[in-house]
Amino acid sequence: MADACSTPANFPERPIQSTNLSRDAFAVALRHGRGAAVLHVQEHGLDGVEDLVLAACLENQCYDRQCEGSRAAWMFGFYKGTPAYGRFAEAILTAMSQSTDDYDSDQQRELASLMGRDGDLEAAAALRAHVWGQTFSADQVLGAGAIRDLDGLPAIVEIARRLGKVLQQDPGAWVDSLHFLVDETFPFDDVFAELKRVAAGDEAVAAYVGKEEAERVAGNNRPDWSTEDPAASAKRRAEEFMQDNPLDAILAASTSKSGGRGRFMQFGRWASKEDLNRILARLRIESEPEACEKLLCVFRKRPLPCLDESVWALASHSSADVRNAAAVALSHTSDPRVRNLALERLGDPGFSSDYSEELDLFKSNYQPGDETLILAALERQTVDGKEAHYLGSSAIDVCSSVDSPALAGVAEWVYRTNPCGICRQRAVEKLQEWNRLPPHIAAECRHDALEDLRELMREQP
Repeated sequence: MADACSTPANFPERPIQSTNLSRDAFAVALRHGRGAAVLHVQEHGLDGVEDLVLAACLENQCYDRQCEGSRAAWMFGFYKGTPAYGRFAEAILTAMSQSTDDYDSDQQRELASLMGRDGDLEAAAALRAHVWGQTFSADQVLGAGAIRDLDGLPAIVEIARRLGKVLQQDPGAWVDSLHFLVDETFPFDDVFAELKRVAAGDEAVAAYVGKEEAERVAGNNRPDWSTEDPAASAKRRAEEFMQDNPLDAILAASTSKSGGRGRFMQFGRWASKEDLNRILARLRIESEPEACEKLLCVFRKRPLPCLDESVWALASHSSADVRNAAAVALSHTSDPRVRNLALERLGDPGFSSDYSEELDLFKSNYQPGDETLILAALERQTVDGKEAHYLGSSAIDVCSSVDSPALAGVAEWVYRTNPCGICRQRAVEKLQEWNRLPPHIAAECRHDALEDLRELMREQP
């Protein structure tokens, strides 16, 4: 069974409105992964944008490369069967020959695999030479998925053999697991059975199988929480976290220069009311901005015990990070003061992506008509990249919390502007729920780089 992203998508639908994008508009749509770029090329070819498409083949332009998944099949569709195919193939294979361990190189290898599976013998040979010519070590197999998709089970067996040789030299070495190598492309049990069959006459494969079997035994000896009742699971995880992260440890960590904010958010999720009051008491006397921000993160998902004046003061702090964190902490409370602060901040001509989380103040304090102010504040921004994502992420959070069709314009702004495919999907889902999805956006989404968004459109009646 092939992975959903491993074969080029076919999009026969015709556009509903003009698809002729300017070069700049095409560059933005391509970088964001929007279907408008596909529609443009379907109707007008690669003239004037070929260099942009080639650059996007050589560089993975996903905003969140880990969460959004591969764009290789999407990119392949731009040049497959076109007069420019030869130029693209040559550039991609040349780049691949020099590639290393990063997202750009992964995409180049996946494109070579797609071209090889489509009948390009030169691409197939280049990928094989690249994968099998590398020095197999304990920490990486570059192109494992690409060669597996090209050559199937024999490629998995050969990777296992080469990793087995690493294990023969160092039995304690870390090597890629079979689950990683298979990745749902083939039935795991069938692949493992084949490796065991080969292992009978191949010491290197036997070494790899032995390591895999030892890992499976170790896994079987671990507690199985998969059938645990959700409430019991939550209680167990809360107890484990709080045992490892008591209040005094959290207070000490707030003044440490190391450590992220996630620990504080988790603490806020499980903390008692007494613990929350002590965090608030510490905020009243804390002056270090980084410590204030960390302590405010305790209230990122949990309401404040009260609207404390210290948090109000921090909502006007000179540090944008502290100011944003205080706004989020206040956002869980429905109160006229919080609403007035929301109106004041978004009405300020100086509102920008630096203070994107002040949009959250509307989550519990929205009133009909506020969507006009929110949209006006968003449309004043000239943003892309991280700035657009910060604003778009907060804006779609407001849409989800308020859940009013009046915010359809805000959701459309997120779709048009946010470079993150995950946020774009959230915006489309809200527009669908509200029965406000414009036909031209629906048409674009059928060609989106994000497979889940294309699937969402296939499920539409």
